[in-house]
Order: sequence, then structure tokens, then C-alpha cells
Amino acid sequence: MTSVTVTDSVDIAELSRVYREVHAADLHLKDHSDPTVEQRLTWTAEAPGFAATVAYVDDKLAGTVMGCPLPPETLWWRDLASSEPALTREWPGRTFAICEAFVLPEHRSQRLGVPLILELLSSRPEERVTMAVAETNTRVWRALQAVGFTHVGDLVPFPGWRPHRMLVCPLPLSSRR
Repeated sequence: MTSVTVTDSVDIAELSRVYREVHAADLHLKDHSDPTVEQRLTWTAEAPGFAATVAYVDDKLAGTVMGCPLPPETLWWRDLASSEPALTREWPGRTFAICEAFVLPEHRSQRLGVPLILELLSSRPEERVTMAVAETNTRVWRALQAVGFTHVGDLVPFPGWRPHRMLVCPLPLSSRR
């Protein structure tokens, strides 16, 4: 049985374990080790306005989507290639950022990722949502396009990381389910 819950509190140790299982083949890459998984998950979970969806299959954590509203002074858009100044300007209530999203491989056939995103965003009051996806992650990129995300530019989130596609989608998403 699968259950999906929206929450403002998560177990960092449990999420870290699942993250490492999901990304086992890529843990040698800098984008999965610097900053550490625990640091990234903690930063997101401690951000003002933090929210997450967590999925459990047969009482075992299967995946999560985590994010927070972007503050006006955000560094989220720094170094964005081919951006328009209006795109990167933030104000309270403008943008919710999905900072982490992952589902265990054995549950991907159940297509949990998109429902986790849709459930998290279904009651968000912001005008839009954004997410960075590694340019090599074409499976996720295609799934997000189908929901209405648009590619607005590319950037490298942290020094030494692979390039990521920056995606944006207007909210609400409820009509796209």
C-alpha cells in the first residue's frame, strides 16, 4: 500500500539513507557529495516555509519531494545563463523552489515522482515553482515538461557540479493532474 503525506518535518537520517540508495551509482560525483547529502537536506528542512511530500510503500520510505519559498535575497538564480532580469527577481510569495526530489528505483515504475510533486504543490500559494535538474537526467526532464515546466536557462548550482537545467512552471498545478 502506498501513502503520500505533506509535512513540514522530516527524518534527515532516513532521507539520507534513501538518497544514497537512489543515487548509489553517482555518489562519486561532486553534486552528490559536496555539500553532503545531510547538509543539503538539513538546509532545505530548516528553511522558512519548508514543506515536503513523503511516500511510503508498505511502511517503507520510497521517496520525497522537498522545497521552500525563495526569499527576495535568494542566490537560487545566481549565474543563470540566458536569463532575463524579470525572471530572476523575487518577492515574497513569488516562487516555491523544489530543492530535492528522489524516489527509490524499485518504485519508479509506480511513477511516484510526479504525484509527489503535484501533491506538494497542490496547495502552494506562490505564483510559480522552480526546480534544477541535472542536464543528463532526461527521464525527469521529460516528466516535468509533461506537467508544464519550461526550461529557462542553465547553471552550475555549486562549484564542480554538473550543469543543471533551471525549470519554471506557473502555479497552481492542480488542473494538470
